[in-house]
Amino acid sequence: MPDDGVLVMRRFGRDGAQALVEFALVLPVLLLLIVGLFDVGRAVQEENTLAYAAREGTRYAIVHGSSSASPIPYCSSCANADVTSAVDKAAVGVSGPISVTISYPDGDNKRGSRVKVQASVPFVPLPSQFLFNGGLSVTLRGGSELVIEY
Repeated sequence: MPDDGVLVMRRFGRDGAQALVEFALVLPVLLLLIVGLFDVGRAVQEENTLAYAAREGTRYAIVHGSSSASPIPYCSSCANADVTSAVDKAAVGVSGPISVTISYPDGDNKRGSRVKVQASVPFVPLPSQFLFNGGLSVTLRGGSELVIEY
């Protein structure tokens, strides 16, 4: 009578090797999918934070209109150091350099006019960092538009 261990090897030996090969073929695709899901979550979180930061920059701009004690100088479309600083302080966890643009759709920075702040940052997914040396990136944008109060 053969040993039980030899009988088990004869019965399941080929199936175990086939399962190992299938697992080795499926594992990279599965890992890429899981890392991709984490990256989508990370991108959504960064975009939400960027939108919040743009709103904070807009809030700073609406209280520093032409009638305030320390007004922001009017320009058609530019970057302001104070607004950029407000956006940077609020953008906790956003990686990369944030590009901030402030504009006045109504043509001035007087009370009752609108101010618009746009913030953008490049986002490099993890698979792109490892497979393409960071060659693929997506630009995340957040913006806010409010009416000047002062």
